[in-house]
Amino acid sequence: MFPLQLNDQIIQSLSKNELKILQYVYEHSSETCEMSIQEFSKIISYSPATVLRFCRKLGFSGFAEFKYALRTNASHQSGQQKSTPLPGIPEPSLSMERQMILSEMLNNISGTSHLISQDLLERTFAFFDSDCPIYLFSPAGITEIPCDYFEKMLFSVGRQNVYRTASARMCEHLLHSVTQKALLILISTSGNFGPTERLARVANTNGIPILAITPYSSNSIASLAQINFRFFTDQRENRGAEFTSRLPILYIIYIIISCYLDYKQKGDSHASDL
Repeated sequence: MFPLQLNDQIIQSLSKNELKILQYVYEHSSETCEMSIQEFSKIISYSPATVLRFCRKLGFSGFAEFKYALRTNASHQSGQQKSTPLPGIPEPSLSMERQMILSEMLNNISGTSHLISQDLLERTFAFFDSDCPIYLFSPAGITEIPCDYFEKMLFSVGRQNVYRTASARMCEHLLHSVTQKALLILISTSGNFGPTERLARVANTNGIPILAITPYSSNSIASLAQINFRFFTDQRENRGAEFTSRLPILYIIYIIISCYLDYKQKGDSHASDL
């Protein structure tokens, strides 16, 4: 699993080649820990100098320190995730295919969790605490369920003035008509979906802040957003149809709402002590 803490500033500083290195490390963390910089460079087809630049952008002095952080944090995570089976109850046997699916899901969640920072959450909470309208674009397709989930979770914590629309034209009209502070929430599994990107540009033109949930890789929607929650996932096609896990997106939404509830409870508790 990928255990390193990354923020949006670091991700935006990475070149396309460095993002490909990050992708390889994300998928092969344990193998990376066992390689020399020469072996690693040969595997990924980039020079040792490129690898060193990548490591330094992540805050490490070199490849050796980068590997040490990978190994140390991965060991800590695996120790936390270990569970002891109950006496007399055999552990369920899983097929190889199911094990691979579960491993991929855990890897995606682990990687995504390290992309969520306190700063992102606090900036989000400032909008939740205000009475500004929140617009949520919900195009039909793979992001429809996460958008529906986000809307319901916002209502569940008492947030009013949340408006979800599936029509890009309607959403664009709303953005042009806003006369007060507002927030636009955009979710994209690719980060480059045409109608969503257009709405991001309209929001920028009208001075409306954007909260985006997009992949960790460089993408146009994230570059236009003021608050970026990024996720790890494997995007692939099955007989021409896109098959991208929504689990990391749902996980981000869950963490945002859970942390907001915790933040509100601490605030209420502090207020009652005054």
